[in-house]
Amino acid sequence: MNMQTRATSNVSEQCKALAIIPIVLVACAVTTVEAAEWRIEPLLRAAADYEDNPYLSILTDFESQSGYILEGSAEVAYTSETSNFFITPTLRNRRYGSSSGLDSNDQFLRFGFDTNSRSTAFRIRGNYSRESVQTAERADTDLSITDPELIPDNDTGRIGITDRRERFQVTPYFLFRMSDISAISARLNYQDVRYDQVFAGVLTDYTDARFDLSYRRSWSERNVGILSGTYRRYQTDQGNNVVDGVGFNVGFDRAISETTQFRATAGLENTETASSNSDVNWVTDISLVRQLQTTSLLAQYRRSISASGSGALGERDSINLNFTRRLNDLISAGIGARVYRTNAVDTALTFDERDYVQLRAQFTWHLSQIFSIDANYRYTFLNRDALLESSNSNQITVWFNYQPLPITRSR
Repeated sequence: MNMQTRATSNVSEQCKALAIIPIVLVACAVTTVEAAEWRIEPLLRAAADYEDNPYLSILTDFESQSGYILEGSAEVAYTSETSNFFITPTLRNRRYGSSSGLDSNDQFLRFGFDTNSRSTAFRIRGNYSRESVQTAERADTDLSITDPELIPDNDTGRIGITDRRERFQVTPYFLFRMSDISAISARLNYQDVRYDQVFAGVLTDYTDARFDLSYRRSWSERNVGILSGTYRRYQTDQGNNVVDGVGFNVGFDRAISETTQFRATAGLENTETASSNSDVNWVTDISLVRQLQTTSLLAQYRRSISASGSGALGERDSINLNFTRRLNDLISAGIGARVYRTNAVDTALTFDERDYVQLRAQFTWHLSQIFSIDANYRYTFLNRDALLESSNSNQITVWFNYQPLPITRSR
């Protein structure tokens, strides 16, 4: 297998430039808003981690590993009557003693900006990460996610590669209300993914840009119809260099109650690759979100055309479930599941077809207003069609969290 190695310092200049632009625009927008409130929320975490098969190897005698994780972050947020802004840098350090291949120093940056007026709304979300491929390419049932659109679906599932991945994603969104019952919106989802090591035919750098244009019309106070069109371009450094796609969706949002939201959309997406004729696939998204004072529920079935570092788009059927509940003033618990089946859109590239299951349970004990303990259990199953073998792992992580009271300032 042909392997190309890159120096750690050789990062994507395009990615850096794109990361700076939205941050500068957001900072300029914030300075023009009148006085409101600044808030800083620091968080320090330390964890003991154990996993019996961290590489998801098909070898049954693979050695288990244990180690520790240190993490620090600080969210800086700005809130006014019409605008909100936040930026959150995070540093994470993993050490596993006898297995240096699992060690990593990871960096993350999330940012967002919202502003609203009577007839318009603008939102931008972005994140940058540089982390071990070992953790970056493993799907994770993140129980903190309460918005179905924030569940990622672009991992390759290629656990076992000991190197680093750099990823930048930005998603601007604009809404124009034409009347009290109708609106049009535009959304761009752009991501640039780079690997320190790329493997010909297995793992490659890529960019994926998806543009959605939608029309929304209210049927009643609780029901909104949706019609949208999509254009995307997926581009890699190897294999089928450019894949174009177009599609459309129809569906509706229904507010079942003040705390429960239901959405259902369905449509078709056509992709064109260099090695095959156009391929039409149906796509859908059915989700239920319920938010109560002590309970949070997210359930979703999604069929999508997903980008990945395998060098091809994939047709993915996925089921996502997050459920958390505050049992009393001190204790909360949660369960989650992420299940998907991936098939190659391009029938000439079937090596990336696989089944993936991750089940997660979490128990949180709030010792005080600023100290808490999280106990997490993850079961992961991966079946790769190309290997005709499956693997699984059990992981236990116990986090000790210190989150002092936010620092606020009004002006």
